[in-house]
Amino acid sequence: MNKSIYLLLLFSFAICSSKKATLTIYKDGTALVKQPVEWSIKSGYNSVMWGDLPDGIHKDTPFLNIIGADIISQTFNDNIFTSSRYFNSLRGKEIVLKPMDSKKIKGILLETSPTTITISKQAEILSYNKRHLEFYGKESDNLKEPIFRPYLSWDIKSKLKRVINGELVYKTNNFSWDTVYRLKMINEEKGELIAEAVISNSSDMGFKNASLMLVEGNLNKVKSIGPRPERLNRNTMLAASEMMPNMSRDELGDYHIYALNESYDLGPKENITVRMYGPLDVGYEKKYVFENSERRQKEEPLEVQLTMVNIESNGLGISLPGGKVEIYSSKKSSGLSYIGADKMGQVPKGQSTTLTSGRAFDVIGNRKVLNYDRQRKSEEAVIEIKITNARSEEINVLLVEHINGDWIIKDESINYQKEDASTVHFPLTINAGETKNVYYTYRKEWK
Repeated sequence: MNKSIYLLLLFSFAICSSKKATLTIYKDGTALVKQPVEWSIKSGYNSVMWGDLPDGIHKDTPFLNIIGADIISQTFNDNIFTSSRYFNSLRGKEIVLKPMDSKKIKGILLETSPTTITISKQAEILSYNKRHLEFYGKESDNLKEPIFRPYLSWDIKSKLKRVINGELVYKTNNFSWDTVYRLKMINEEKGELIAEAVISNSSDMGFKNASLMLVEGNLNKVKSIGPRPERLNRNTMLAASEMMPNMSRDELGDYHIYALNESYDLGPKENITVRMYGPLDVGYEKKYVFENSERRQKEEPLEVQLTMVNIESNGLGISLPGGKVEIYSSKKSSGLSYIGADKMGQVPKGQSTTLTSGRAFDVIGNRKVLNYDRQRKSEEAVIEIKITNARSEEINVLLVEHINGDWIIKDESINYQKEDASTVHFPLTINAGETKNVYYTYRKEWK
């Protein structure tokens, strides 16, 4: 390495560091880094370097944006020193071995492995266990200034002697984030929702006083799947900022950016958890679901589902990023109790999400096929469903029945709703300590 360039490298490390960078972190395991830079340069041609780069950097993405000088060329050097690469370069050359409690041995290096080293000495092939060697290598090693991290260098031209400022922009792997929600159920209709972002730095480099921006959405898709999130109006954005004091939100096309309002230290191989918003007073509809199909017979506890609508009157009205939802029950007698968890996809404003917290110990469903008659061109079955509510309060129950083919429902004991070509819903309310029976007959015909 040219000495003058080497001094500039040391100087750049002293002036510039991985401080005050802006990290835009995506859910695909990548991040966009915008690193402020500053160099003192002379008039004419200069060479400057930057060596604070994480492993996982995308080599074709670095872009230097500076003011006050012209960039002539950019070089990315990742010829990083490793022992395996170094000793592979010595194959066929003379090296020196020093076994423990023995004299030095000279020979031609033939092969190295994680545990052994093999040389040729006076027509003999000798192998040694590396654990039994004090040292091995070239007797007069010309290895100088080994590079332990990749670095970028630029040739730039300036008309004046000055200090130039700008930013280095690049993409890198080994960064990710996800949302963890905590839903505390205060009663059957109301609860508190907290959203936290878990941010991971799996790279080998830390960032101090970093500004963090979290992106929800898949940037690799031209169009998003599902409804496009609605744009918040000014009044709603002001309300959202009150609910989310630790972050602000912006929208670009089909994805959302959540900017954390504080700076954070994000060390190498480190996770941090930061509050996105909350606690929010939210409402939900709780119901017990018993789902079956055609001739299936079973007895089991019902599934507990919570449905939240993402609207302002329900304590929300903001774009909710996808993530894990941990659900707790809150009681004066016992405090918080963990009752389950579910995954939630991104929920745009105006849409709803349904969470499953588990199964109810004291709400049991029993389904029987009382009669089944199949003819050459028809099929008919009489179904009985019995739900027992052993709880001390009234509950809402949804019976979900799946029937394939060309069917009709008749002789039903309660009203039903046809959801789609193969799904029927029977909603009902059951009092505390009550058992209800539901009957219906389905008939299918074909040519």
